[in-house]
Amino acid sequence: MTTIRLTVSESKRLIAKGIAANKEVQERLENGIIIITLGTTNTYIAEELIGLDVPHGSFVTGRIFPTGKEDFAKNMERHPEIVLVNGKPSDLTYAEALARMTPKDIVFKGANMVNYAKRQAAVCVGAPDGGTVAKLRRYTDQGKGRWIVPVGLEKETSQDLFAVQKLTNGNTQRGHGTVRLNVTQGNIYTEIEAIKEFADVDVFITAKGGVDGAEGGVSLLVCGSWNEVSKVENMIKEIIGEPPFVKEQ
Repeated sequence: MTTIRLTVSESKRLIAKGIAANKEVQERLENGIIIITLGTTNTYIAEELIGLDVPHGSFVTGRIFPTGKEDFAKNMERHPEIVLVNGKPSDLTYAEALARMTPKDIVFKGANMVNYAKRQAAVCVGAPDGGTVAKLRRYTDQGKGRWIVPVGLEKETSQDLFAVQKLTNGNTQRGHGTVRLNVTQGNIYTEIEAIKEFADVDVFITAKGGVDGAEGGVSLLVCGSWNEVSKVENMIKEIIGEPPFVKEQ
């Protein structure tokens, strides 16, 4: 066994590399539709799948940043959702691509909370019409395409997210910054799933957070044969040192 310690940005890069290596994703890149919605982790996914090269923050919509701090991305031009048809960028709009999805096609949309034990994920929703996630669920909830939720374990909670959704969505009197939730179950993809793309190992969370840049990070125990654990160690070397999503000025 060995322990790997990941910063938040390293985790996002790991998740993106795992998704790029996933056999079902590779199959859709050969013959199908993949939609990458806006988001921080999805920025890394787009970088890995098509080499997206835009300023971090321009491929993001709703974002959480410290209270009292200026929004780092407020003056950035927003990049639209990315639609890949047979692995190549398409001119299809997000809505058009959703309507064309078949059961095996994939749409990536991240989340703001994850309950790993229950395999639940929750998306914060500020838009009156339910935003990006409401649009995709009109199709994926009917089996027309698959919603995969790339989400880092820094967002893990022990709360039952359906219970929190009932609370937030049932109250019409919300203060500034209080949003509704859209909860899903069974379709999360974290650092754990990403590691398992590269080796036959078991993975357990052993610590969360830290200091000196490890705030929000995760420590993972990787268990398996010497050869399989070595595969993970070698792969992790490729992502160690990933700079923060928002680089300090």
